[in-house]
Formats: sequence, structure tokens, C-alpha cells
Amino acid sequence: MKIGQVNLKIINDSRKEPTLEAELVVDGVQGAASVPSGKSKGSNEVFVLDPQAVIQKLDEIKPKLIRDFNSLEEFDQFLIQLDGTPKKENLGGNLILALSIAFVRAWAKLQNLETFQLISKISKQETKLPLCFFNLIEGGVHAENSLPFQEYLFIPQTNSPKESLNMVGEFIKALAEYEHEEFGKLKMGDEGGFTVPSKDPEIGLRILQEVMGKITGNAKSGLDIAASTFLENDSYNVSGKIMDRDDLISYYQLLAVNYQLLSIEDPFAENDWEGFEKIMTNLGEKVWIVGDDLTTTNVESIKLAYERNAVNAVIIKPNQIGSVTEAINAAVLAKSYGWKIIVSHRSGETMDNFIADFAAGLGADGLKSGCPLQQERLVKYRRLEEIEKIWRI
Repeated sequence: MKIGQVNLKIINDSRKEPTLEAELVVDGVQGAASVPSGKSKGSNEVFVLDPQAVIQKLDEIKPKLIRDFNSLEEFDQFLIQLDGTPKKENLGGNLILALSIAFVRAWAKLQNLETFQLISKISKQETKLPLCFFNLIEGGVHAENSLPFQEYLFIPQTNSPKESLNMVGEFIKALAEYEHEEFGKLKMGDEGGFTVPSKDPEIGLRILQEVMGKITGNAKSGLDIAASTFLENDSYNVSGKIMDRDDLISYYQLLAVNYQLLSIEDPFAENDWEGFEKIMTNLGEKVWIVGDDLTTTNVESIKLAYERNAVNAVIIKPNQIGSVTEAINAAVLAKSYGWKIIVSHRSGETMDNFIADFAAGLGADGLKSGCPLQQERLVKYRRLEEIEKIWRI
């Protein structure tokens, strides 16, 4: 497969911040991709190079890319070696990922395959439709003057994206009515979800629970705590209440029982291994304990989390690690441990829907793409609907 053209331009993400869109022409076939950016980031994520600097960097390396590649792994490894730094600080993880996804799409077209089918073939995983994780109430760094926890998730218990979207549509209508009656003017967070003018972390779960009682269909709740954002001097400041690890675990146990939680993501700060180990001992048999900032789609971090029995589920974000091959390796390793995997978007999103194909092709257990009221989030769920139709034929 010979790359004939490489083009790059700067576009705006959902937060109106600049990001990259790449286009490759491989054996005469075009593949394009744009990449998101995160606001709440783990410290071990790859480096994001300023988009304007990336344009200049591409001009330097473009002649080296006009050549043959036999596989995605070969292409990604070539870019990683060309970068030559541990965290992709030379080319930027954003440039490498944009080119990597564009290459996958072009290769899929050349083989007359859907992108999810090629991902399944590369990863040697069976295609599966994931649960949809909808971030409908936002807090933390994604919403000003709101709840301390970052995401309050509505999770329909069906592997049909069409059914999930029908359920969330009904739920959002009821949620908007509830919020308007209780709080007046509706306000949105970074990912299109509603905000709540309260510092009580339970309010979001109470609202989810109350509104779920008004709709048809079976659903559960989930939390993305993003605990690194409120760690203070080895304790956790939850809206002014100082908690140690044991306090926080007791609180999570209470929430899990009272609100039938399916998942708790990043319940402790990214370096608080002891906290993760303790919550696994106390809740790991009942709840998905999900690593994100802890594991950052990194094979070595995932291995360590397994050795320490720190999680039983993991977030997979391609832009945390910077190439499709590395993200596949991280997901396949996590699955080999029997963990649940949730493919996820970022707070600064684009209209690119690659992660839907990625989730289905990997046989992921979940896809988390924010609130479908925001177009950049909806396109991922809509792509899952398309995959459902193709896959069930």
C-alpha cells in the first residue's frame, strides 16, 4: 500500500479550539480523520503538539511518508520511530493519531471492508455492539458551579444502539422538563449534558434515578468521578468535605447500593494505587471499577493495574496513546485479563466517528461519547446504529 498524498488542515473542535484533520491517499484511495483533545487528562498521556506547529512539522516529514507500507502496525511504528520520544513530543500524538486513523480508513476501503470489520480483523476480536454510556449530567472541570463528580451516566441495558438512542431521547425530554422545573434556565457542560447548580454529589444520581422511573426500558447509572481533580494533600476535598480513602470507599459503597451503579470510573487519583486496590476489594465483585487517568490506554500501566488488582474495567481513548495500533494492543491486553473495556471520546470532540467503529471492531463492552444533544457526540452513536444494521444483515 503506497501513500501518494498527505494533507493536513486545522479545524475547530466542539469547544471551538483548534485541532487537526488529516487526509491520506493510499493506492489512489482517500482516507480522512480528525482528532479530539481532552480537558481532564492523565499525566501519562501523550503530548499534544500545537496544531500550527504540526503543519510545519508535516512539511518536514512528508517526503518520508511517500512510500509503501504493508500493514497498519508497520505504518504506526514508522511514525513512532520517526518521532523518537517516549511521549511523542516531536511529532505530537495528535498528528500520529490523525494519520493512523486516516490510514485505517483508506486500507478498509481498499479491502472493501467497513472500518469496524478491519479493526476486528487486525485485533482478532469478534465484533460486538457495546452498551451506550450517555453523559447526561455534568460536573467537575466540565461544568462551572456544578457537581463535584465529572459525569453522571445514563446506561441503557441493551446492546442495540437504536434502542439505546430511543431510550435516551425519551430520557432527555423528561430530564429537561425536570431541570427546567427545579432550576429554571437549562445550562450545558462541555459534552452537551445538563449541569446542576449544586455541590452535593448525590443530587445528580437522585435526578437520574427519579427520571429513570418516568421512562420505559431497563437502564443503570454510572459515574466518572475524576478524583484527581479534587485531591488535596493526600485527602479528597468533595465539595468542602475532606475525606480519606476509607471515607471515600464507604461513600462509594453507599452510592452503589442506593443508586444501582453499574460503573465507577477514576474513583481515586491517578497515582493513588492503594485507593484503587481497596475499592476493588470492597466493590470489585459488584461494580465495574474503571481506570482512565490511572491507565491512559497504556500497555505498561494496564499490566501494572492487573498485577495490583486495581481495576476490573478500563477506558480506551486512542488519543491518550497516539496511534491505533497501540490502542488496539491496550484493549486486547485488558480483554485478556477478563476486564470490561469502554471506548471513549474526549471533551473537545470533532465530527469524526471512528471510535464507534473502533468499539464495535474490538468487541468493546461500552462506548462513551457524551450527550447526544451535541452533534459531535451524536455522530458516534449514529454510526453505531449504522453498524448495527450492517452487522445484523
